[in-house]
Amino acid sequence: MKKTGILNKELSRLIADMGHTDMLTVTDSGLPIADDRNRIDLTIVGGKPRFFEVLDPILEELEVEKIILAEEIKTVSPKMLEDILKRFPDSVEVEFLPHIKFKEISNTKTKGVVRSGERTSYANIILVAGVTY
Repeated sequence: MKKTGILNKELSRLIADMGHTDMLTVTDSGLPIADDRNRIDLTIVGGKPRFFEVLDPILEELEVEKIILAEEIKTVSPKMLEDILKRFPDSVEVEFLPHIKFKEISNTKTKGVVRSGERTSYANIILVAGVTY
């Protein structure tokens, strides 16, 4: 039995499968996810688990070189943006895209989409995997 780290089998496997520049999306409860996406839905009830309860354990296991956020988070959910950015060192590139482009990338280019129960608008992030060397 695994003792530490992410215990969800599908999420643990997805992170282990990530290679340099592969992308993984972590979402709020409202982001539409295409039927053909590798979807890991961790939602229990509305609001649970929270976005950071999902994101933080992922960040403990995944090397990230870049993050992509929706441009709209700046004006609609600035506190969420602040809380996201403080989790990354200055060396991690930050890109903002219009939400429609964010959804397109999440539904066509990411290796998987992990849904939280978060109910804060634009609490979504695309993590671009880095390398550990």
